[in-house]
Amino acid sequence: MALCLAESLLNKNGFDAKDQMGRYLNWWQWGYLSSTGDCFDIGMTVRQALNTFQTTGNPYAGSTDPQSAGNGSLMRLAPVVLFYYPDVEQVLTSCANSSRTTHGAPEAIQCCMLLGLLLTKALAGEPKSALLKLQSEAFSETKVIQLAAGTFIEKSRANITGSGYSVESLEAALWCFHHTNSFEAAVLEATNLGDDADTTAAIVGQLAGAHYGVSNIPAHWLELLHMRSDIEATADALLRASKAC
Repeated sequence: MALCLAESLLNKNGFDAKDQMGRYLNWWQWGYLSSTGDCFDIGMTVRQALNTFQTTGNPYAGSTDPQSAGNGSLMRLAPVVLFYYPDVEQVLTSCANSSRTTHGAPEAIQCCMLLGLLLTKALAGEPKSALLKLQSEAFSETKVIQLAAGTFIEKSRANITGSGYSVESLEAALWCFHHTNSFEAAVLEATNLGDDADTTAAIVGQLAGAHYGVSNIPAHWLELLHMRSDIEATADALLRASKAC
């Protein structure tokens, strides 16, 4: 879905929710841009949103039920930030709208806004200590405000859960980022938490990548990356787009 989102931003030269949802449908139904050629994993909330979009044509089809605040919109977020960097206001607006397409619950939306803000600050070179303790009027959800303030920092590993719930998932990713000192260590720590490990790793990978830079990604990981040249070309195109803004 991240590749679909990136492709849409580049091809439409901006945020086009309907185009994004059309590409997500192609991924779901035809395996478009999938590493296996098939959609091998899709969450219930995303599936419901895509079904709603097919029926109504409304691209902001994410459920607003607070119980549907899953982490699916967090794992794909980085292309939005890369495209609009360094415009913080546009990043926050587009991160929120990116979530609304499939995850309209307030906590899911604001978790995406928080991750978007953290990615923007990481790309600007802010130190880790400043990244993990933020005060922002952009957030109104209590648990997201607490996350932004760094309340997770003093928690033990036993009290961190990388579940499919957006708040817990983002908390787990931030905890892994705080308690490690490299891209590789952060991603492995997230993976070893268990539960929804692939998504936790995808979230922390975005932040660790923005903080440590591409040169810190292990070479032997990159050698095994499916569609590596296409992904690198897309990342370069997103960088050029941000500089053109």
